[in-house]
Amino acid sequence: MAKAASGRSRTGKHLPDIDMLPVMNLFCCIIPFLLFSATFLEVVIVEMAQTEGISNAGGGATANLMRSEEDRLQPKIIITEQEMFIGTVSGTAHVSYALQTEINGSMVTTFSWDSLTIKMTEVRDLLTEAYPQIEFHKITILTVEETRYDNIIQAIDIANATGFDQPGLQVAPSASVNSAMAGGGVQ
Repeated sequence: MAKAASGRSRTGKHLPDIDMLPVMNLFCCIIPFLLFSATFLEVVIVEMAQTEGISNAGGGATANLMRSEEDRLQPKIIITEQEMFIGTVSGTAHVSYALQTEINGSMVTTFSWDSLTIKMTEVRDLLTEAYPQIEFHKITILTVEETRYDNIIQAIDIANATGFDQPGLQVAPSASVNSAMAGGGVQ
């Protein structure tokens, strides 16, 4: 048989059928699984205030002075491996020793959060009474590297509930936190 002028033969080549059934079965299994797992995802955003280098141009010199005074008087929650403190420029106060509790079959470190609530309320009342012209919103949570995430979030929630709604976070090596505590004041 002679070839056509284009160089192709007149008999068509038969391509094998592609079996799409396994691919469709795969998608039928994956899509419900992805939809089911997506319902358990929860995105949480925690707004944190800057702890250094705050340079928002405000409404005049008086507002800037009050802001700098608030920054100077800003309280700190200090969480170490053994205990928790609350401190200002005038010194620190013990809040709670570390407690060991079992969560999901493993021993974890936690603290007395009721004690923190009481101390935070006392500090806020003292600051508001001593400096009625300043509205205190900022607080810094100073932790060591090994602090559990749940403990940090609990401290942020308590700070927010007591009126300190602009928390900042500082993570420091254990040695520097312990030396700051030995000095008696938080800078």
